[in-house]
Amino acid sequence: MCKTEDERLQRIASWIEPFFDLKGSDALSAAQRNKEERLFISEGTEAVRLMVQRCNSNPFDSTTRAAKAQGGDDAKSQSESPPPVRIRSILCKPNTFFEAPVRLIDDVEKRISNHKAPFKVIVGTEDALSEIAGFNIARGALACGEVPTYYQHNGYEWLLNTIRQKPTMRLLALDAVSDTANLGSIIRTAAALSIDAIICSDDSCDAFYRQSVRVSMGHVINVPILRVRDWRSGLSGDNDALQSKSGGLAEFITWLKAQNVQCLAAVVDDESDDKKDSQPPLISLESLTQSTTQQSWCCVLGNEGNGIRNEVIKECNQRIKISMATGIDSLSLPVAAAILMHGLGRM
Repeated sequence: MCKTEDERLQRIASWIEPFFDLKGSDALSAAQRNKEERLFISEGTEAVRLMVQRCNSNPFDSTTRAAKAQGGDDAKSQSESPPPVRIRSILCKPNTFFEAPVRLIDDVEKRISNHKAPFKVIVGTEDALSEIAGFNIARGALACGEVPTYYQHNGYEWLLNTIRQKPTMRLLALDAVSDTANLGSIIRTAAALSIDAIICSDDSCDAFYRQSVRVSMGHVINVPILRVRDWRSGLSGDNDALQSKSGGLAEFITWLKAQNVQCLAAVVDDESDDKKDSQPPLISLESLTQSTTQQSWCCVLGNEGNGIRNEVIKECNQRIKISMATGIDSLSLPVAAAILMHGLGRM
């Protein structure tokens, strides 16, 4: 085999490599989460189409601050919320790419500039794709993208500017949510109900886990998602002092309240009498009036096993619950989140 042919095959292999053996690669270590450049996989034709429609050949991260300062197209695009993502490659079946009703080629052609797409497209049979991924590819398409780093570098600045410029902010804060399917479902609903941003405690799972991306139907790229450390990195002073058992979320809630954002801790029911004095007042979602929610708000949700940590609840303005029929003590986290987002958004 000639050197040129060998190099060509190596390039093709590098495009396919992110899709190898996906079945056992759902989790990322903390070290991987902290890398400057990480990749994620989106599955399904509509999720891949969404990525193509939202893609850009130049991802927006800390390196584009100079472009923002100088103005121009990059500055305008960087003000989008969230910024575009960068696709590395797409792996799909022939009928998915070329034939109706999906015809991904139509969306890809719209992204072509100077006769060149900003990503690679590999077309293969279902058997070939399944052999690469390690499971049956029934949805017809996979895409590999770069996890956006814009909020990692600009989280504090973006949040502060957005809160100041937008009359009413709708935020979600997640405390130690470790179930990737629950997180993906919450992200999908948040996108549908126009939530402005989701802030995760540092010990919550990664929104770009494969299962989270899949359950979100690709909408993980449509909602700004920050971790507390992204917000903390923009603070001046001793950031180490903000570390706590609450994954930093209690300190973040305190900061939000200082920005006139009303923080509501979602709880199942009232606490016992010995804890009432240390907890913020309890209200029901149904009792809220329009005047209560005219200001910006942040709804805080905990995991299904333990709820919100006590130190986080104490920092909130109020506790909020969903009234339920007698004998029903709780709802799944995604369902409760959907009801709260919809109810708060309509008030």
